[in-house]
Amino acid sequence: MQLSRNTKISLAAFVAFDLLLIYWLATLFTARSEVAVVNQLNELGAIKYPEPFALTSFELTDQDNNAFTNEDFLGQWSLVFFGFTSCPDVCPITMSELAQTYRALQAQPDQALPQVVFVSVDPERDSIDGVREYVQRFDSEFIGLIGSEVETANIAAQFFVAFSKVDEGMVDMGHEMPSMPDMQVGEYMMNHNIHVSLVNPQGELTAVVRPPIRREVLARLYPLLTGQ
Repeated sequence: MQLSRNTKISLAAFVAFDLLLIYWLATLFTARSEVAVVNQLNELGAIKYPEPFALTSFELTDQDNNAFTNEDFLGQWSLVFFGFTSCPDVCPITMSELAQTYRALQAQPDQALPQVVFVSVDPERDSIDGVREYVQRFDSEFIGLIGSEVETANIAAQFFVAFSKVDEGMVDMGHEMPSMPDMQVGEYMMNHNIHVSLVNPQGELTAVVRPPIRREVLARLYPLLTGQ
């Protein structure tokens, strides 16, 4: 049976409408799914940036006295934490939680392991040997980085980390400040942000996990953030 011109136009209009309806429903479903994921991440203490931040050129030194640049983030996911080796509380606790998370991920055969990177915010006191001993205390695979104050400030700014020397009279960012009589002349504490950052295999800052860092939460977040 041959269809009239008006019938053909009507059928074409119905088909177009159906396609638009399917597209709208698919978009709505995707949007709702994305909102659900964002809400889940937020409940777990993570923020995934809508657009990742590309890291600009930098150069630090790792615990084996090798150069570490932004290119060393390429090809794998990385968890990055800024701290200092003489930190009495938050830093070792966070590093321990990262170590426990790393071992939990190792137990999952299909899970790509992240590169875990510790960046010292205390270039005046932290040495290569000190950083090596510090990171190996938690896991032999962890990477420890140091640099000059200018180099450290450069990379810290890219990870939205601020750091400075503090005394008892200044507000801290989570550290337990020792009383002044317990501090020797010339000693000081470091004030710094204590979140953990996630860098994707393209070398882009893609997410941040708010403190406190807990192994069971981070082990759940990592697959969600990396899509694994």
